[in-house]
Amino acid sequence: MTNEELDNTIKNIKEAIKYPELFENVSTSERWLSGAAGTYLLIKGISSMFAHPIMGLSGAAVGAGLLYRGIVGYCPLKDIKAQRESSMPEEIVVTETYVVEDIA
Repeated sequence: MTNEELDNTIKNIKEAIKYPELFENVSTSERWLSGAAGTYLLIKGISSMFAHPIMGLSGAAVGAGLLYRGIVGYCPLKDIKAQRESSMPEEIVVTETYVVEDIA
């Protein structure tokens, strides 16, 4: 990920917070599933923080991200994927053809 893509993603997140109805790219069922899974992982991660610190911290971080995705309805990763797909050309048109004769 380049700095330009990261800056664009941060800008999109700030805009999504200001105008959430314009930036919803997660369906209702995905929001419910993300919210439920995020809540579970966040609680599980916090509760196991002292027994397994690295596992607990990583679980809490993933859970917080999923919970954010479920509450806001915006996924920055889906946004980056959509931007990359829209910038890729759909077809390549060949305008010139070169014919090379065999020298041998």
